[in-house]
Amino acid sequence: MIIAHVAIPLLILSALSYIFICWRPNTVAREIFPEAKRGKKQKHVLFVTAHPDDECMFFSPTLAALSRRPDVTISLLCLSKGDFDGKGEARKRELLKASVHFGLTPDSVIIVDDPHLPDDPKKAWNIALVAKTVEAVAAAGDVDAIFTFDHVGISGHQNHIAAYMGVKHMALTAQRFKVQPLNVYALESIGFARKYCSILDTIFAFGSFLVSREGQMFVADMQAYSTGVQAMMMHESQLVWFRKLYLAFSRYMFINTYSKLN
Repeated sequence: MIIAHVAIPLLILSALSYIFICWRPNTVAREIFPEAKRGKKQKHVLFVTAHPDDECMFFSPTLAALSRRPDVTISLLCLSKGDFDGKGEARKRELLKASVHFGLTPDSVIIVDDPHLPDDPKKAWNIALVAKTVEAVAAAGDVDAIFTFDHVGISGHQNHIAAYMGVKHMALTAQRFKVQPLNVYALESIGFARKYCSILDTIFAFGSFLVSREGQMFVADMQAYSTGVQAMMMHESQLVWFRKLYLAFSRYMFINTYSKLN
């Protein structure tokens, strides 16, 4: 009974918090670009993922939010073609179709096809190679901010973690970005219960956001959520039953919170 008396008000408060933030999105709005870059008329954001469909399953609230900003250009760097099951070529095509839903053009989607970066949870990627790959794309595109995984990689997938390690290594060591700074954000991993409580995680995510002075939070309203689902529908080869449940219950389809790396 005591648990119910505590849990039910929290769930109601979380649902109300979600509604309020969707109504007043400026509640969680913070500057994402370095101070030196804020004067640019067109800012460039790069998402670094490990596999086709990562952009939908984990980053869609952020992609949807930033795609609404006329002063932001978005690019996506996918570090593998997702060939674990031998469907790499099909998954490349699916990623290009999914990206259209977030306003990306084929030219803004870069899919790495390197045998040293295989889609395999049991094979460690070379962190220096990941860093070099990300640095080349970020430098060529004059990127101002990067969004990627954190050290847990949401699901613990080794390729997700390697993406984080490579981006972090690049951000901390590349001399270019000491002169031309960019901000790097890591998508926060959370526990199982929160991960699958959909919008009911809003109150906990918002609390974490308030504590972190430089963190970021993006909340998908129903239109943005629908965009993420429609984008995921393009990944036909991956639409097994448990991913369909994920679309309905995952907090990452509605809420993204980030910590700042550099």
